[in-house]
Amino acid sequence: MWDFSVILWDISGVKAVKNFNVVKLDSKGRIIVPFHIRDYIGLKEGTELIIVNNEKRELRIFPLINGNTAQVRVIMSDVHGSLSKIMTAIARNNVDILMSMSRTIERGKTAEWSAIVDLSDCKNPKKFESDISKLDVIRKIEFERK
Repeated sequence: MWDFSVILWDISGVKAVKNFNVVKLDSKGRIIVPFHIRDYIGLKEGTELIIVNNEKRELRIFPLINGNTAQVRVIMSDVHGSLSKIMTAIARNNVDILMSMSRTIERGKTAEWSAIVDLSDCKNPKKFESDISKLDVIRKIEFERK
């Protein structure tokens, strides 16, 4: 494993140190996250992570911090603006979407939206769940805190 730092300067002259690490994939497809990174972001044994890829063949890793994340699954009417109403409730409650997926179950009738969300900035997660469940397009909601 290689460790090295790059010092970046912005226009105001503020210095930021970015640590880069080169790690190897083992024969079982595992990587070891260096201790200083685990310590810095509070990763402990058993912490669940989301790994997301993009079109550039890059990976981003998001930790699911216990108590601050939730899995949300919504069955809703498949009408114009349904998802927009949910996004408005998310924005009003300061909830951050880490990953989401939506699909039509029956065109013009039923759709599904599921997500993993970060509740760190949400003042009242119960109110967030209630706000979504009260929307006129919602048929069913499942809300599971991690």
